[in-house]
Amino acid sequence: LAVGRISRDPSLDLGHRLDYVILQEECETPRALVRFIDFGKLSSAFIGPLNPGFCEVATHLGENWNKAIFSWMCINYKLDSTIHHPAFARTLPSPTQVLFTIMKYFKWAHVGIIASNEDIWMYTAKELATVLRNHGLPVGIVTSVPKGEKGIEDTWNKIKEVNDIKIVLLCMHSVLIGGQEQAALLTKALEMGLADGRYIIVPYDTLLYSLPYQNNSFSVFENDSKLREAYDAVLTITLESGERTFYDAFREAKESGEIIRDLEATQVSPLFGTIYDAIYFMAVAMDSARRKGVRASGAKIAEHTKNFSFPGFSHQVETDSCGKGLNNYVILDTDGHGNQLFPTHLLDTSSGSVLSLGQAIHFPNEVPPKPDSSCWFDSDVLCNEG
Repeated sequence: LAVGRISRDPSLDLGHRLDYVILQEECETPRALVRFIDFGKLSSAFIGPLNPGFCEVATHLGENWNKAIFSWMCINYKLDSTIHHPAFARTLPSPTQVLFTIMKYFKWAHVGIIASNEDIWMYTAKELATVLRNHGLPVGIVTSVPKGEKGIEDTWNKIKEVNDIKIVLLCMHSVLIGGQEQAALLTKALEMGLADGRYIIVPYDTLLYSLPYQNNSFSVFENDSKLREAYDAVLTITLESGERTFYDAFREAKESGEIIRDLEATQVSPLFGTIYDAIYFMAVAMDSARRKGVRASGAKIAEHTKNFSFPGFSHQVETDSCGKGLNNYVILDTDGHGNQLFPTHLLDTSSGSVLSLGQAIHFPNEVPPKPDSSCWFDSDVLCNEG
């Protein structure tokens, strides 16, 4: 869809016919890396990788091959150095920076991280913990969920054993788009009395796409009162939709005949929109380089991601003078009993400020967790307080 629209876009002059090849990434990180090495001759630029566990190596390979890496999934903040990694470009704002800004606003410093036992999510959790610790935050535990109900219970018991945790980050597929493991994890938290508001539970993967929330009832809650109650302990952070949701944009593409697969919008992950935007992002960078008389290759493409704006799949995509994404994020919460999520706060990435939208967060038992000391968020202070 993205490549077809790019080829018809009169505002883009790429100098080449854009084509694509889908590179099958192995699930296990070492095998995925070996496979990636074989991809060097297959494409001129990469949208990926999906596994943050080998982002740095993939970026180095891209530099050696003189091919740009456009990523929405990579976590390592060191990749943002244009001096050391000139061929790397983020297609979304850094998800860890988004998390840190929101945690700072609420003064939730003590972190626990739970990952699915899939390689991609375990590496996500590991990289996430590293970045948060580099910000000076106390990450008390990073653990993965063994299979089976006992494994889930053991995981929550590990979290309980760590003192002072305020926020639990879940690195796995969101229950809102079919993540069964997260559903089981949240339900078990409720059964163990841990969804009582002592922890703020935050899914990580919704940071990577625009979850449709306006006027949308989530069917996963309709016949599962336990899950609905458990989700009251969850805050969902996602890309702000704008005037159209992902579902609206997908339906429009179907109605226009651009998407011919017999799929309803609700059957498709909103990550579709993120990948679409990443491909378009690359094309706009190529166009920008070409207009400035620069040969579109590797680092040259990645360098030309500054100060642009284009219509993404369901919202406008913009970057600042450094090439950083300016997409805004919203914090979504339930009202404690319904099937909908409502925006409570907006993160304005251009200013780095969090703004209340007038709807209070509904905490279980209506009691927010006690904030941590603000010194955790002061890089000039060595903090060892609560």
